[in-house]
Amino acid sequence: MRLPTLFILFFKALQVVQTEAVDKSPQDVFGYLGENITLPSAVDSSWNLTRIEWSIFTNITLIATYRNGKINTERVPQYTGRLTLNTTSGDLTIHKLNELDAIEYTVEVFNSEGKRKTNQIKITAKQRLQQPSIQIVTSTSVESGCLMVVNCSSLDEGVNLSWGVEPVSVLTINKSHPSDSSAQLFAFVNTKENFASFTCISSRDTESVSSKPVTPKCESKICDSNCTTPPSPTTETQYCAGKIVIWVFATFGICGIIFYMIYRYRGKWKNKSPPEENVYSVSSSVCRAVESIEDNMRLDPLLATVMYFSIIF
Repeated sequence: MRLPTLFILFFKALQVVQTEAVDKSPQDVFGYLGENITLPSAVDSSWNLTRIEWSIFTNITLIATYRNGKINTERVPQYTGRLTLNTTSGDLTIHKLNELDAIEYTVEVFNSEGKRKTNQIKITAKQRLQQPSIQIVTSTSVESGCLMVVNCSSLDEGVNLSWGVEPVSVLTINKSHPSDSSAQLFAFVNTKENFASFTCISSRDTESVSSKPVTPKCESKICDSNCTTPPSPTTETQYCAGKIVIWVFATFGICGIIFYMIYRYRGKWKNKSPPEENVYSVSSSVCRAVESIEDNMRLDPLLATVMYFSIIF
């Protein structure tokens, strides 16, 4: 008689509390570190909830409860000040998600009719993709355009890097390096366009983030056929400076010759003729020599230099 009595009591207990089916595998929920994440209770929206219990560690440690109309979310120090329990839906929100929160959670809810619902959730915490950065490696001017090498890098691992280039007429070659999360872009920018915008896109799974656009300008000039190279200003300057130096040396040298001849032949001038006549004669000869040197300087500085040294010696 005892066995039938136990069965009767068991079935009566089932009638009082009707249990909903429990999911065999926990529901996966993804959240980003530092952000908020909401764990769903998955109960029928028509339920009038009278009791809610959220727990961790295989349903041993309660972290948030709703009993007798009172909410308690300060049960575990790890979650202090970071939990919000919705008494209407039974959902639990975790604020400022961290890596320690990435565990399995269990929720058990009861409605006013005595029905119960249990749900299990597993959190996977991820770091949001960081914005990649772009550097202009080189920009070499060529005829009718610029050859540019642009590098993109990301601090995240396991990402795919792609490029966005405007205008589409810019010729590009893409080279990726998945091992170190970097990519290079070789581009030819036509000078007539004088504009190119490069954007690097980092993506992983369903998430993507773009870099700030970089817009370098091509400053090279287009050279048509029969282009001539203007004379080097450095060569012209050196040539003029050489002529000036030669002229200065020639002038001082001629003046030295005049004084030397006056000093050497002053004794002879006293005996033969008045000094004025001798000086005049010598000066006339020297002046003719100077005029000859100046005329040749206009034609050829080297020839004038030879004449100068021939007068001295």
